[in-house]
Amino acid sequence: MNRNKTVWIFLLTAMTFMIIFSFVLWSKVNSQASPITVPSDDLQADGFVTAEQFGANGEDANDDSEAIQRAIDYSAEVGIGKVRLTGNNTYYLAQGLIIKEKVELKMDQNTRIFIEGNFRAFELKRNASLSNGTIEVTSPKFRSEVIYLDGQEQNWSTERTRVNNVTIFNSSGSHLGTAMFFFAGKPGDYISFVNVSDVNIIGFYQGIKMEASQSGANNQYTWINGNRFINITLDDCVRCIELIGEVSVPNETSGNQFSELQIQISKVTEKAIILSGSSNQINGMIWDAHLALQESLIEFTPQSYGNNVNLNLLDDRVINNGRSNIYNGGP
Repeated sequence: MNRNKTVWIFLLTAMTFMIIFSFVLWSKVNSQASPITVPSDDLQADGFVTAEQFGANGEDANDDSEAIQRAIDYSAEVGIGKVRLTGNNTYYLAQGLIIKEKVELKMDQNTRIFIEGNFRAFELKRNASLSNGTIEVTSPKFRSEVIYLDGQEQNWSTERTRVNNVTIFNSSGSHLGTAMFFFAGKPGDYISFVNVSDVNIIGFYQGIKMEASQSGANNQYTWINGNRFINITLDDCVRCIELIGEVSVPNETSGNQFSELQIQISKVTEKAIILSGSSNQINGMIWDAHLALQESLIEFTPQSYGNNVNLNLLDDRVINNGRSNIYNGGP
């Protein structure tokens, strides 16, 4: 009898130990996983989701790329259309994000995103938008684009693709990479009537680059036309603005407007503006041109015609290899 009692006590003790061990192991595994929650009905009613709901933490130095992308994907899937990155938080990207169609990624005024590595940071699909905050490149290895628009999305006047009130800053000191790139590179690609406003760009090799370039096969053309850049500041860039293309089809860059433009020259600046295409308009100010080691800061390429540039730079800092271009300069 005592022997049977001893066996039962042993078995109960062993079972209790196994239950406790299993619970501890389960707790440890689940505590290491990032919780992914679905936004509540109340929050969805407010018209946005936050990256924190999908595992981001703007108060640590961990990679937030996957969490922010999940928030964007969810917002696109259910039709909310807005993802918020809030407060004075800093979010870290170790891989690029795709802002999907009909989604706005909106930061607060002092929210920051750190780009750590060499990759395209943000690709904007048609009807996508990015607003507010600071996007900062912290890696000297960065050679890609911070904000990229592809002509295959075929942006037109009916679309709502926007970039507004964003600071794009390469703080690594490398002066590499491109802050903003519009590219039409395949037959039928085009980007037209996109609005970019109140953007500061600092410390890149290329500040704003627009390029239409493909063979024109099958009579299908590429063009980057009619886009508006308002209240743009470019500071300490090697090439501040560059338009690459032709006067007309098959690869046309025409009718793009830069108004209330401010360009701050530094010792690394090679060109303030390199302009191809036709009927583009640029109006603004250039500061401290004496800092540039290059004599010519504005260049109209042989593939330029009928462009109109109004800046405060003297004519002797301008090279005009095109036709019928107008430059109005002076102190």
